[in-house]
Amino acid sequence: MDTFPTLLTSRLVLTALHPNDVDALFSIFSDPLVTYYDTGDTMKTRTQANHYINAFKDPSSISTTNSIRFAVRLKSNNQLIGTAGFQNWDRNSSKAEIGAVLSRDYWRGGYGLEAARSIIDFGFSKMRLHKIYAQTIQNNESAVKRLKQLGFKKEGCFKEHIFLHQKYYDVLVYSIFSK
Repeated sequence: MDTFPTLLTSRLVLTALHPNDVDALFSIFSDPLVTYYDTGDTMKTRTQANHYINAFKDPSSISTTNSIRFAVRLKSNNQLIGTAGFQNWDRNSSKAEIGAVLSRDYWRGGYGLEAARSIIDFGFSKMRLHKIYAQTIQNNESAVKRLKQLGFKKEGCFKEHIFLHQKYYDVLVYSIFSK
């Protein structure tokens, strides 16, 4: 890819992250409820937000990180409300893991589903993926519900796979295949 792709939905624009996203990104990732099921680690400094942006801001990062992370923005005012994309892109097996993080202010508004549908379409049509998969902690009922709404099917469970918040959690694996 020579340029970072832009994806449009009815309410969202998914673009590259920009250096001026630091404050908004930090605000999202410093919220412990937002990162609770992700890694449990919140950002403590704006420097961490800068590092995140630098890791994913341009097309060259796709090949070096095997990831593509879009800034999820409101179409109405270009406000950053989260990030979404793929990691663990295995080009040989044509598969990648999908993930998203949205500001708590935009939970339950359908924004995550809207962004995910666009990213899934991009993954199958432009990245030529055969399989898109997701991993989530079993207790993350919201993520499980969204994955099912998107057409993902449960493949399995890794027992006591993640140690988070002083406890081991089972991790569920869901997937969807190209048509």
